[in-house]
Amino acid sequence: MTVIPLHRNAPASTAGPADLTVEQVKTLLAPINPSRVQNLHGQSHLEAWDVRRWLNRVFGFGGWSDETLELVCVAEREIKPGRWTIIYRAQVRLTVKTTDGRTLTAYDDAAMGDSRNQPSLGDAHDMAMKTALSQALKRCAHNLGDAFGLSLYNDGSRQAVGIWSAAHPKPADDADVPAVPDDAPVKPEPAPVVEDQAPAAEQQVQRSKQAEGGPWETSPQQAPPQQRPRAVPNEQPGGPAGPSRDYLADAQAAESRERFDQVRAAAAAEGAPPEYLAKLDAVARQKEQAAQQQAPKQRQAPGKPTAKKDAAARPTAVPSIPSAPDPEADAARQQHAVALAEFLAAGKALALEPSHLDDIARAEAGCPAGECTVEQLASLTADLRAAAEGAAA
Repeated sequence: MTVIPLHRNAPASTAGPADLTVEQVKTLLAPINPSRVQNLHGQSHLEAWDVRRWLNRVFGFGGWSDETLELVCVAEREIKPGRWTIIYRAQVRLTVKTTDGRTLTAYDDAAMGDSRNQPSLGDAHDMAMKTALSQALKRCAHNLGDAFGLSLYNDGSRQAVGIWSAAHPKPADDADVPAVPDDAPVKPEPAPVVEDQAPAAEQQVQRSKQAEGGPWETSPQQAPPQQRPRAVPNEQPGGPAGPSRDYLADAQAAESRERFDQVRAAAAAEGAPPEYLAKLDAVARQKEQAAQQQAPKQRQAPGKPTAKKDAAARPTAVPSIPSAPDPEADAARQQHAVALAEFLAAGKALALEPSHLDDIARAEAGCPAGECTVEQLASLTADLRAAAEGAAA
């Protein structure tokens, strides 16, 4: 793990809310223009370049600055010869100033950024670093209100949530105060070209007036194009993009209880919500009931001289999921589920998405988190907790 140390500048003389101009207050209290909002996989967000543009508009050139407090390479993995996936964590400080150059306030926040399946190791690092830094800056900026996307955290709403501030009287609506400009719709930043991805039409970022429904509510085949996960060899995107495969179909096709448990664990590791896991459990119960109903029909009928011969000639039907209870297997599954939950919780404390945790698990144990053993999960969890303690220190 590589940490890039950076020095902090001594704070300048501070100012207060009363030092903002009338034009600045009006701009900060106004609702966000819907044309600035992007929608990617059901999540509303702002582009990093648009956030920088509005920082310039509100505070002026030289009226704000961003400082990198920490930049850490979390994972570097060669997913196949010549193809790289990189993950970075960044912590950024945004400082805004008054028009006369005094420090008004500063915000700190952190975010993760990744680059997947890239042919150049250098480009993969570059893209992951920039993504993490941009995401961290946007998280800092939303503290400045609706003009910087604060309302989008309210289920993607474009309606203002700041509305008023006791420290700032509402500006008078007169000719001396300029109106907040309406710009053309914001275009997304260009996405990197990755081989073996979905067609460009499916990768296009979509805009809408309200955040779309959760992608886990539909299977990958039923989801609209902008919500379908992109198929990348040896990758399981998951996370906010929804399931990387149709776990419900895989559960239906499971030929044994062990195979079903692997499918369920993989879904849980990818971030499946409780409602989705409940659907998988319902599939298991249905298969168990079907197996119990078929069992009496498969028993050999007494008194028939050819029954033994006929039974030997026919292939024995194996139920999809054995119905016989196995306390030891149930205890092992529960122990694995607890270990997996602890690993996911440790990753959440570091702002790691389930897909990022899968990358770490593959790099360390050679398999996704859901397929790791209890011992491997315990070791990975200990590493994440140590990293969290180091970051807190």
